[in-house]
Amino acid sequence: MKKWLNHTNSAVISVAVIGIFILLTLFLNSLGGFQLDLTANKQNTLSEQTLDAISNVKEDVRVLVFTVNSSSDELLNREVTDIVQEYSNRNSKLKVEQYNLESEPILAQQYGLTSSSIVLVQGDKQQIIPMIDLFSSGETEGSYLFSGEEKLTQALNSLSSDETHKVALLTGHGELGLSLATSFQSSLNQSNVETEEISLASGESVPEGTDVLAILGPQTDLTDSELKQVQTYMDNGGKLLLTLAFHENMDTEWPNIDALAAQYGVTDEHAVMVDPEQSESMGPLWSMPEFLPHTITDKLIDNNLNPVFALSIGLSAAQQDKWTVTPILQSSESSYGETNVEGLLVNETENDADADLQGPVDVGYAVSTSDGKPKAVILGATTFIQDSELTSGGNRDFILNTVNYLAEKENGVTIRPREQAGYELAYLTQSQGSGIFVIAVVIFPLLFVIAGVMLWWRRRRR
Repeated sequence: MKKWLNHTNSAVISVAVIGIFILLTLFLNSLGGFQLDLTANKQNTLSEQTLDAISNVKEDVRVLVFTVNSSSDELLNREVTDIVQEYSNRNSKLKVEQYNLESEPILAQQYGLTSSSIVLVQGDKQQIIPMIDLFSSGETEGSYLFSGEEKLTQALNSLSSDETHKVALLTGHGELGLSLATSFQSSLNQSNVETEEISLASGESVPEGTDVLAILGPQTDLTDSELKQVQTYMDNGGKLLLTLAFHENMDTEWPNIDALAAQYGVTDEHAVMVDPEQSESMGPLWSMPEFLPHTITDKLIDNNLNPVFALSIGLSAAQQDKWTVTPILQSSESSYGETNVEGLLVNETENDADADLQGPVDVGYAVSTSDGKPKAVILGATTFIQDSELTSGGNRDFILNTVNYLAEKENGVTIRPREQAGYELAYLTQSQGSGIFVIAVVIFPLLFVIAGVMLWWRRRRR
């Protein structure tokens, strides 16, 4: 009788434990997106900006995640899919679809994708986030920064925003055209910024409603009439993005372009930046200038991003009574500005302390009004905007931040990226894998079975 009661009690306790486990599972499942963040500084907790953006989604948004299956991308793919699913858990209007980029070439081509990306589609609007833009190197060795939350929240806000801006790109002087900067144009369009190429050659004025006039790397000078039209636009509240490019006769053939920059306190030194530190990795005419603190660059500095420039031009500036001129880009201390352009054309360059600019040299300025309103950004580089160079380093984020700054976009989002420790993949031989399988799947369970049988036999003998 006593043995029967013991067995009965054991059965009741077992049923009770199983029942509690089932009820607890059902309860936790009913909480939906409930998560407990035990990390330092709650770095895996979504920000209030993100929660607001998610709750403001009232119509269905397709979130298409295109990834490439490879061992090297496995960790990064998991980061992306996890955060996308986290967004979806908080609003059923966000419909997540996952695709293999290589297995769905027709669908990927529909969105113009050539690499792993996230595509957000709502009605006839869409936002594309290349995955390469979500990751950057961390502050400690082997770590990385993941800015997926910031990029996703920006994309959601752009889908729901009615705020639009317009950038006019001047043509007719050998400038960098949109045909060579399709990625730049696409990125602007996704941020609700319209682009239009214009000409002022026949006396036309800058179109009404233009937020930013962009003059990207002109190879010939503006005419007096064109300069006057640009000045009229600027006097009426316009904003200017002027990027300079290399030309062998730039010191003598650009008087009006130089005059335009000088109106805002910036002088083109007509010197090509040479950086010996980059000579082995990229070449001496390539450089990685340092970002200096400014609204345009602050987030890039936080993300440890640097631009990658080729044939950049040294600049200098003098403070103005009317304008505040702030350096935002500076070359390295080892660099110098080569003034002997003729020698440079035949691959001859040597740092002449008397004739050349000595590093560090400023290669970019932001100009604002006395009350802090943006007025112009003047850069000593242009090629970094073209398709072949836009994705290098922080180039893409830098030029987009520059346009957004000048256009005074109001829906900007600043969310500090998550820093994750680096992981290393361990590749096992077949014998090592078999050994781990036998230990984990056969030996350990067998030990528990043997221990259980011995315990049962011992109790039975009593």
